[in-house]
Amino acid sequence: MKVLLIYSPFCTPATPPYAIANIYSFLKVNSVDVDILDLNLEFHKLKFPKEYDYYRDFILEDYEEKTNEFMKESSKIYSENNKKIVKGEKPESFDELIELIRSKKPDLVAFSVVYSSQVFYTKALIEELNKEGIKCVIGGPAINDKLKEKATFCNNEFELLNHINSSIKPNKAKVHDYIDFSSFQDYFIKEKNKVLPIKTCTTCYYKQCAFCTHHQHTCYYEFPLEFIEKTITKNNSKYWFFIDDMIHEKRLLQIAEIMKQKKVIWTCQLRPTKFSKETLQTLSDSGLKMIIWGVESGNDRVLKLMRKGTNKIEISQILKDSHIAGIKNVIYTMFGFPTETKEEFIETIKFLQENNEYIDLVSTSIFGLQKGTVIYDRPDLFEIKKIHEKKRTVLEPKITYDVESGLTNEEATKLRQKYKKTIEKINKYPKTMNFFREHMLIID
Repeated sequence: MKVLLIYSPFCTPATPPYAIANIYSFLKVNSVDVDILDLNLEFHKLKFPKEYDYYRDFILEDYEEKTNEFMKESSKIYSENNKKIVKGEKPESFDELIELIRSKKPDLVAFSVVYSSQVFYTKALIEELNKEGIKCVIGGPAINDKLKEKATFCNNEFELLNHINSSIKPNKAKVHDYIDFSSFQDYFIKEKNKVLPIKTCTTCYYKQCAFCTHHQHTCYYEFPLEFIEKTITKNNSKYWFFIDDMIHEKRLLQIAEIMKQKKVIWTCQLRPTKFSKETLQTLSDSGLKMIIWGVESGNDRVLKLMRKGTNKIEISQILKDSHIAGIKNVIYTMFGFPTETKEEFIETIKFLQENNEYIDLVSTSIFGLQKGTVIYDRPDLFEIKKIHEKKRTVLEPKITYDVESGLTNEEATKLRQKYKKTIEKINKYPKTMNFFREHMLIID
């Protein structure tokens, strides 16, 4: 059986998708005839050839202007095509992408759906392949019940392998010893500067943030250090993005030894808590150029309610120490968390201003309630008095809620807009690099 792994439109086309690279490597070592197609990348190359050329050799002077134009145009195109799919019409470039699939002559097509924005195009592709008698399998965190009606759902790569070859039971499968990215090329970044994603573990070891859905029903398991080292060695890339939600200090220092030996540049995502100056300097010396910190709030009451396990004094010290160590600090903030008041919102703005010297880029979001979180399961603990679910044609129901106190979602959105320029003044890099985070890593 020939298997084709697909990554569907629409999401940022800056880096290879980790999920299908991982599955591709796993199936190969288990003797499956497997190939890959990043249709998200192919769509963007067809639709945005000028932007593709620009980002492979961009300059900072006009980056903000060019990326704003790209984000505005791409957002419009995504929306228009999603509406077409809802109406049962063909989206743009559909015939070209289907022909790419046909050219591979697969017996089975497996879709990795990581973001809800990919659900629409995936639905359209599956419906066409079903007509042609090609079997389809789906997997990933954004899979919903409506997609499950159209294709077979596999929870992980072991289930997929067993579906492909029922004689191979999950506990008998071979485990790959590195991830092979050799089939992924030509992203919206110069090939010599490509940033490859990598994970060190199955999920977050902390598992306590009240708003997070990433760790549900997943056991924490650390991949062998040899796996990480071999992946870096085999792929011969200078830049690496550790996409784990969190990595603990001991593990970070072990990884740093590998990265220093390999002489590569890397970035990761961390929770800002209790990293010593010595640790941060060691990480910087190993090639860690940027950290994306889950700060979320500059108010201690809100941080405690979020169950972040952090406080503003510690966060401020960590940002300072990281900056002194020569690391770029990207800050995630979340406004409108249930019960957050206007005064607490403004306290976060002031916290960002007070730590302006140590912050390189701010990324803001407005809180959204999701199933599978502590907040959804225990809304009473967060003064949410009623949850509303509105059915949608393709996606899961839209969730809204009423609060007993604090800012509403709409009020938080308006306040963020009011303080937009204040936040942007803190940025040392174009704010649109929040769209292409990989680009920030490759800047000297």
